[in-house]
Amino acid sequence: APAGAGPWTRAAPSVGRSASPVPTAGADRDELTEEREAMQELWGLYSEAVLPAEESSFFDHFKQKPITIQEFLAKPQVLLLGQYSTGKTSMIRWLTGTASVHFDVKPEPSTDKFMAVMHGRSERLILGNAATCLKQASYQGLSIFGSDFLQSFQALSMPADVLKDLTLVDTPGVLPGKRHSIGRNYDFPAVCSWMAERADLVLLMFDAHKLDISDEFQKVMEVLRPHSDKVRCLLNKADQIGASNLVRVYGALLWNVGKVLRTPEVTKVFVSSFWDEEYRFKDHKKLFDQDKANVLEELRNLPRATLLRRTHTIVERMRRVRAHYCILTYLRSQLPWHLRAFGSEARVRLWFDCNLPRLFEEAQRLHKMSSGDMPDIVAFREKLSTLEGIQRLPAWDSEVVEEITRAIDDRVPGIINGAHGVSAGEMARPEGGGAAAKGRLGLLERLGFGNPGASRSAKRRRTEV
Repeated sequence: APAGAGPWTRAAPSVGRSASPVPTAGADRDELTEEREAMQELWGLYSEAVLPAEESSFFDHFKQKPITIQEFLAKPQVLLLGQYSTGKTSMIRWLTGTASVHFDVKPEPSTDKFMAVMHGRSERLILGNAATCLKQASYQGLSIFGSDFLQSFQALSMPADVLKDLTLVDTPGVLPGKRHSIGRNYDFPAVCSWMAERADLVLLMFDAHKLDISDEFQKVMEVLRPHSDKVRCLLNKADQIGASNLVRVYGALLWNVGKVLRTPEVTKVFVSSFWDEEYRFKDHKKLFDQDKANVLEELRNLPRATLLRRTHTIVERMRRVRAHYCILTYLRSQLPWHLRAFGSEARVRLWFDCNLPRLFEEAQRLHKMSSGDMPDIVAFREKLSTLEGIQRLPAWDSEVVEEITRAIDDRVPGIINGAHGVSAGEMARPEGGGAAAKGRLGLLERLGFGNPGASRSAKRRRTEV
């Protein structure tokens, strides 16, 4: 394959599926353009109906920073996480089909920086502070982690085919014990949480030879729990162990991952060696090739599903902002007048802390909010205790909630239906409409039953007379 092509432009191995082709990079550009326009409308709706409620209710303090247009309209991002030497950088080199000097692949820990690999006309390394200033990138929000972190972040642009549709994010390998904290002046799990929240797919990579999960990697996996639907596990270097051991390793991996992520369903695991080298043990060659093809298929399908994923994210956020706004306004309305007028912030915090469970229940009951939209009361109490200006909670404004509800119920469906409509079934068609309905009436008449609608009308007329 030519440099920059990689497996992205090669035909996927046959794995016994139907003959319909997997969407390839560059396919259906008109449809992707329509979806991008729909995403711009979605972000406009968010900034108009939701962002004002977020700002007035301190949502960034309690939950999440506002979404920027660059983040919302960014290409699908794939985040690779794993312990040291699990093959994250090697997989990116395999996908891009390039052997860049910036891909440092060694048996010992080599990658010590977060690296966003994106498309560009030529290969160029962009350091962290400069990368956060790029309007065409989506990393302005990383500035909240400070200069110490930005020294450990960089972006790499290169003309690889896969990067026309995706951005790949490489991460430092997690080290065992206390070694991981040496030289890191930033909160590694917090950065991973920020990245995972904005990623469209998270690939957790494991080395078949070392499945032990270190303390820091466990913390990283724990912050992935809210995003477990985006997580896929890759058991890499699987060709390096024999067939009998592979079964035991696979079972141990499922046990370790399930114990940490605690998901109701088993996380999807792909087993292979994600590079271009020959397999050492070929007992499961068919399985390895099939899972390689499955990973490529999932990556190729990411651009086509971007609109629906972003819609899911924005609607979920709308529901949480609405619930958050209702809770804060109710807290304000129940605060005794003497505390509102004369109480110090310390006394107001103490009153809220003592009455928070009752106020939560009353707010949920008053506004008929689903339990699934309510915030975690423990985390909410902790954030409320550190809120500056606690006496400036927002007052109730029904227009704010009505605007968000209208966006969820009417405006979002209207936007995505135009770009990603779903065909209606026969039951959804108007009564008496369409050729099929006329055909059914003709059949009844031919069987001697006449027109049921006409018979009912005649019966009504006789009754009225």
